[in-house]
Amino acid sequence: MNPDYKFCPNCGCPDEDRTSSHYWEKQSMRSRRNGKTRDAIEANKKYIEIDNKDPHAFKNLGDLYYYTGQIELSIENYLKSLELKDDFADTYYYLGISYYRCGKISKAVESLEKCLELNPDFIIGYYWLGITYYHKGDRQKAIDSFEKLIELNPESIIANYHLGVNFSSVGEYEKAIPYFERVISASPDDEAVLYHLGISYFRTGKFPKAVEMFRKSVKLNPEDNRSKKMLEFMLNVSEV
Repeated sequence: MNPDYKFCPNCGCPDEDRTSSHYWEKQSMRSRRNGKTRDAIEANKKYIEIDNKDPHAFKNLGDLYYYTGQIELSIENYLKSLELKDDFADTYYYLGISYYRCGKISKAVESLEKCLELNPDFIIGYYWLGITYYHKGDRQKAIDSFEKLIELNPESIIANYHLGVNFSSVGEYEKAIPYFERVISASPDDEAVLYHLGISYFRTGKFPKAVEMFRKSVKLNPEDNRSKKMLEFMLNVSEV
């Protein structure tokens, strides 16, 4: 906005009244758009000093702290936002991810579940819920979350990867194979998936396919010691 304007051309509010929460809200948004995140934080804090009853102001401040890596402060502000508005799925979503980044896995699960309870169509929430369940050690709930994600968003290749990893982690290699194969079909040079698919083939007795995957992985990355060791084992197994 032209700094010479005394009134906002969009809403007609005075542009230079620094005692107005609207002024500092606008300054925060302007700084955020210009990539000046720390200036946006300071403006948002002034906004809250004037009006501490707006849940969106705390939510926005939580976002800004999240972007600058100040996760504890982001959590603090998301919680304040939820005290004022406890049915905002978006806030629970970002709170869940913030808890996850702090290693507070159980709290992350609770927040993400609340997000999806309020809005079952919050598709990306199923991805992060699956991730948090995986790290919590609840493989079945992780699988359920990624399956729901694929149901709602069949194009999600990364969900196929995580389903493959979760099935293989509980020894269900046959179920893991089609998910890894879908990832390889979309991304043939994914070394991690080539290795996991090779292991799944190996565990289900599909030895030629396993060798093929390990060879592809080593060709892409000669430093891939996991695949190299599996190749050495499989190609020399008759001599053991």
